[in-house]
Amino acid sequence: MARRRQVDWFWQIGTELQSLSEELLRGALNSPVAPRRFWEPRVDVCETEDAVVVTAELAGVELEQISLAFSPDRRSLMLRGSRIESAPEAERRTRCYQLEIYYGDFLREVPLPGIPLKTDKITANCKNGMLTVIVPKDTLTTETRTIPVVEG
Repeated sequence: MARRRQVDWFWQIGTELQSLSEELLRGALNSPVAPRRFWEPRVDVCETEDAVVVTAELAGVELEQISLAFSPDRRSLMLRGSRIESAPEAERRTRCYQLEIYYGDFLREVPLPGIPLKTDKITANCKNGMLTVIVPKDTLTTETRTIPVVEG
C-alpha cells in the first residue's frame, strides 16, 4: 500500500513540474525581451502499403496560415504557420486558471523515413484541424532474373 502512495506522489510531482515548465515557457514566449520561439504541433508519421502518411494536429489554425515544403537535402517536410488567438476574448480576461493552448507561430520539421519516395507527388489536405500529407512510395522493380556468371 505504501508503494502505491509513493508512485502516486511521484506521478503528481512529475505532472506539477511539467505544468510549471510549460507555464514558464509560455511566459518566456510572451516576454518582449525573450528571443522569438516557436511551438510545435503534434505529428504522426505512419507507413501504409503505398505511401508514408504524415498527420499534424492543427486545431484552430486557418488554412491560409499553413505553409508546407519538402526539403530534399534534409529529406524532411517543413511545416510552418500560426495559430492566432481571438483578440476580443484575450483582452477581456481578468484571470486565467489554466493555459495549455499555444498561440502564435509554429515550426515543425518532420523527417521522412529512408525508403524510396515520390516526393514530386506529395499531396496535402486539411480537415477538422487535422493536416494529412501523403507521400507516395516509389515502386521498385523486384522481378527475378538470371544473372550470368563469367570466368575471369
